[in-house]
Amino acid sequence: MFKVRCQLRAFFGNEDIFPCHFGYKIGDEFYYDGVRFTGRICPGLLASMMPVIYGTYMLGNKYSENIMYKYRGFDKKDASMAKYDGLGYCPLEDPPEGTPEKILKTLRPAPKTEKVKGGHFICSDYRILADFTCQAVDLSDSEYAQPFYRRAIAVLEKIEAEPGIKAEEILDRFTVFEKNKISPPLTPIFLQVLLEALSDMNYIQIGDGRIRATGRDPPSRPQIG
Repeated sequence: MFKVRCQLRAFFGNEDIFPCHFGYKIGDEFYYDGVRFTGRICPGLLASMMPVIYGTYMLGNKYSENIMYKYRGFDKKDASMAKYDGLGYCPLEDPPEGTPEKILKTLRPAPKTEKVKGGHFICSDYRILADFTCQAVDLSDSEYAQPFYRRAIAVLEKIEAEPGIKAEEILDRFTVFEKNKISPPLTPIFLQVLLEALSDMNYIQIGDGRIRATGRDPPSRPQIG
């Protein structure tokens, strides 16, 4: 489970003529950790933001990284290409001509070497259309997330204590009690999920079958037992 940051990146509507009545400014942020929201949240965001925040809280950046259209980039209608793609589109290297300047500032080319991180949502006021990014920025150590967070930190500490450890060796560093009698049980498949979360949040690096800590310090280190 992850700590989620939402940040205002653009007004797609005409904010000069129709100012944001909530007083948002570009760069404003709020957070969710599974228990608490921190920061100011306009009621006009609630309907659109909750599915994105929930998915990001549960899955981290994996919530959005496998959405295929995020890798499509820019294109235009071209009926002659329908025999290839089934619909009739042609890829473009750059944004289409005539794209409004305020939208150009928010566009990014489709990533080619790294997966997409984060989703977004837009407020319900069509005059303003405040666009927020939504991204996992850390593991959540809130009360609700504690059982999962503690398991992740326990795994991280085994890696810190033994740089270069192999993934298949980590479970052997836990006692039978630690693996099976503490909830949730530390099974091989759950260990894989934890390692992916730790990697996603840049706590560990995995290469050549071995795992090393990056040195990033977690939000807290619970005293267990």
